[in-house]
Amino acid sequence: MRIQKPLNIKKQKLILLLIVFFNFFNISIKSQTAEENTLAGIDLIYHLKFDSAESKFREIINSDRRNPAGYFFLAMIDWWKINLNKENESLDEIFFGKVDKVIEVADEMLDKNENDDNAMFYKGGALGYRGLVKGLRESWLKAAEDGREAINLLQRANEINMNNKDVLFGVGLYNYFAEYIPETYPVVKPLMLIFPKGDKVKGLSQIKETLNGSKYAKTEAKYVLAYLNVIYEKNYIEAETYSKSLTEEFPENPVFQKYLGNSYVGQGKWTEALSVWKSIIEKTDSSKPGYSSVFLKRESNYYTALCFLKLNRIIEAEPNVEKALEITQKIDTENDDAYTSYIYLISGMLNDVKGNKSTAVNFYDKVLSMKNYQNSHQEAERFKKDGYKQF
Repeated sequence: MRIQKPLNIKKQKLILLLIVFFNFFNISIKSQTAEENTLAGIDLIYHLKFDSAESKFREIINSDRRNPAGYFFLAMIDWWKINLNKENESLDEIFFGKVDKVIEVADEMLDKNENDDNAMFYKGGALGYRGLVKGLRESWLKAAEDGREAINLLQRANEINMNNKDVLFGVGLYNYFAEYIPETYPVVKPLMLIFPKGDKVKGLSQIKETLNGSKYAKTEAKYVLAYLNVIYEKNYIEAETYSKSLTEEFPENPVFQKYLGNSYVGQGKWTEALSVWKSIIEKTDSSKPGYSSVFLKRESNYYTALCFLKLNRIIEAEPNVEKALEITQKIDTENDDAYTSYIYLISGMLNDVKGNKSTAVNFYDKVLSMKNYQNSHQEAERFKKDGYKQF
């Protein structure tokens, strides 16, 4: 019987080093592939190629079922489907189920290491987006519960790893809205007493910092900055910068395109705004993916009509005013929607210009019978008294 000689020490060390190297190499390749799939999948979400994005995230899950990343971004696909048509609640429970899976996997990681900032990031992010959907449905208490747990996790993750700019995005988002929401929505003010104090200026700065250093949240940060500058900050020049960049990169995304149109309207760039809103109408009329919302159809017809009026192209405005009026009368049966008020106002303006004073006054009275949205009452009263005059 032949006895195999034991390997000498040098050969043993060499083999051990080779084993360690190849194991590390395999882990790096897996990690690199997962990261590449994640980034590619995120990009596909913004392009509204949801099936292709799902395939990428399924690959991540299949390669490592203990990694919450794949589950988190699967949930983000459903969040974006909800975001495209917020009035449709049919996807809510599917989304909540996927969030539950993210939490389950992240909790397993935290059971092994309570200071795992990666697990905190995904769990906190999932809870934050779930809270956002619950807020959309005006389930304020549940939204607040999710929000509180989310910010606690994200702040802890930020303390553990201050270089993680993806975590900083969530913290910045919280800091902004924690100051803004109580000022704007008194109904939720008592709930905010259980939260850390917010800071709008700091939050905005943190979100901007995310643009340069984050791995996964760059596009989301740019989108949020476009949104905040249009809706809350009223900084339409800055909103244009972000939304134009997004629209150039993702030309088939109606959310980004809409904010570009809004930024032009805010600056009085009526020709540029008209081009954007007409493009959106064409896509809604041809049922392009992502453009099926009847609310988007109403909004795009309203803004197209407004642009035509501001450009003194009265005859061209009329079909869009009529279409917006037709849609809003179908979907706003309670007659209490802000867009209904604006559409009544613009209908009055159109009839004023056409010389139909009594019809115009009738529309202004409808505006005055509704809630005062921004300055809708002041405008209606002024036009009712003096008529709408073009410049």
